[in-house]
Amino acid sequence: MHRHTSWAFLFALVFACVQISGCGGSGTIGLMVTTTSLPDGIVNTPYSAVLMATGGAPPYFWIPAGTTPTPPGVNFSGANGPGTISGIPTKAGYFGPYGFTVWDSNNTTASSGPLYITIAAASSAAAENSGSSCASLGNEAGLKSANPYAFLVKGTDSQGNPIDIAASFTPDANGGIANAAVDYNGITNGPEQLQVNLDGSSYAFGSSGEGCLSLVFSGPATTSTSVRQTGVASNFTPANITRARSVKTFGIPASVVSSAQFRFRLSDYDGTVYHTGRIIESDNPNGSGTNASGFMHVQTPGDFDLAALVSKYAFGVDGWTATPPGVLRTALAGTFTNRSGILSAGYADLNAGGTASGELTGGHGAFNSIIDATTGRGTASFLIATPSGDLRFDSVFYVLNGSDLILLSSDWSLGDGTVPLLAGRALASNATYNSESLSGYYLLASQGLAVNGSIIGNLAEIGTMNATGTGVIPTATIYSNLAGNYASNQYPNSSYTVEAAPGRVSITGLTATPPVVYLTTGNADDGIAGFVIGTDTEASSGEVIRQPAGLPNYASADVSGNFTASRAEDVDGLNGAFLTSFTFTGTDGYTVIPQLAGSTFSNLPHLGMISIRADGTGNLDGGRFPFVTNGAALFAIPDSGDPSLFVFTECTPPK
Repeated sequence: MHRHTSWAFLFALVFACVQISGCGGSGTIGLMVTTTSLPDGIVNTPYSAVLMATGGAPPYFWIPAGTTPTPPGVNFSGANGPGTISGIPTKAGYFGPYGFTVWDSNNTTASSGPLYITIAAASSAAAENSGSSCASLGNEAGLKSANPYAFLVKGTDSQGNPIDIAASFTPDANGGIANAAVDYNGITNGPEQLQVNLDGSSYAFGSSGEGCLSLVFSGPATTSTSVRQTGVASNFTPANITRARSVKTFGIPASVVSSAQFRFRLSDYDGTVYHTGRIIESDNPNGSGTNASGFMHVQTPGDFDLAALVSKYAFGVDGWTATPPGVLRTALAGTFTNRSGILSAGYADLNAGGTASGELTGGHGAFNSIIDATTGRGTASFLIATPSGDLRFDSVFYVLNGSDLILLSSDWSLGDGTVPLLAGRALASNATYNSESLSGYYLLASQGLAVNGSIIGNLAEIGTMNATGTGVIPTATIYSNLAGNYASNQYPNSSYTVEAAPGRVSITGLTATPPVVYLTTGNADDGIAGFVIGTDTEASSGEVIRQPAGLPNYASADVSGNFTASRAEDVDGLNGAFLTSFTFTGTDGYTVIPQLAGSTFSNLPHLGMISIRADGTGNLDGGRFPFVTNGAALFAIPDSGDPSLFVFTECTPPK
């Protein structure tokens, strides 16, 4: 039997002063390990990495310690020279942490920080490196032409500026694309509908739900239809808490993107169709391209008609307003009624750069009567007065079904700070609500932008709460990471009120800046019961997810099997996109199957143990990642460092 070298986690990077004849007296440079990361590898492809050090008195002698095995097929050698990790990997996975100690000729030592190795499956790597096409993953017939998919990703472009992409594609069950539509909007280049070259585009799909989507563009579409409030322009004045942006002259036509490649993992399989999934734009091999992540959902073509849209929606959108010299976080949530495409009775709350508007009323607009019969793409407008002026949200939308729409701004977010770049979702809403409309046990997940002078970072928050249906929240637990400052807090005896017409929930006593929630019917596939908009300075936004009825009593067995996992939008633009699959054993353990990371592969839940409490709260990775779950979805955040919100969705692949 092949025997693997064993390594173990060592302490944080040590920068030691090496005393040969006294520090400072001889001028000798202190010994230190300069390797801070290890390269990724591919199954059945030769792998090699060399550990490096500087200072001290060469030659160096390297040793690992502990019990963490190397990836199968890979070994370590370090005696009398550079520490080398090499071999031919035979198994995909995420391996580590590893630590190494280097000795010099004077017996002085220095240690590395924790290091990890990602070994990708050969088929996944082939698809990733195949340029503008997707290499087959063997199960392309698992996606049918009767079931198109739409998706929304949010992130950062190669200029460091925010972007959003919404799209629909129809697989042909053989790796080709039968129909597609793509809309792009970003601070750098503005809005653009792209014409998809169907002959040059492709997809791949594997038996475990993993997939690749490659879209080739032939230029801007020429049939884009827009609808907006004639003669009305936004003139609201946002606050001034900004994230830096790369300044680019406005009014210059956008350069046409030639292609884009995405990686995805589908979930919520019902025996015939995968309903939901997570997706990232993945054509960023050197970290200098686009990092964007989001969700995807099967579409119902029979609902690609104005008459199929429901009579009332709640919506939640978020994004950015360009206000030199940066962009400020902006969030909007609310509700409106729909009568044959005429939108009225609009309510909303706006948070622009940390300034919350309070409840807004009188919103109105229109759905354009033309909805594309193959992609579900349409256009809409919505206008509402704010304390500092009118806010117009012109958008393209993609119909998932009559009760569920993807929304994306179709206006250019100019540098005058009046037109925000927003994207999100609209879900069916009830005609009226009361306090019993919020009753039971719920998960909360939200994120925002923390700014302290020139220092920015993400805000990521998750939690659980119990609403009685009588206006009382007797228990709530909130875990938050504010740009590296972690806190866990209990909130007993909070209260809430529900407005009948909009389903707007006002909460008292839940954090110092309680959020506002706009309720939905709760019937979406992913269980969204409401859209959250913060009243905080971080302009946070997110979702409320229902837990199953009854008193929660979770155990490890309730989080079992394969889960798709990805980051939500990386709000501060510093961490990249991430997509993978976790396999939970149901008995306190889990493994990670790597697929793809964006420009930065850090502060992620690694191999380890899962612990779960009866209320659906728990921890991953030895306690480093608190989470909340309802068994089908799981939201996690790190308890240190610049945080991201990690979204897990349960996979049930075909048997």
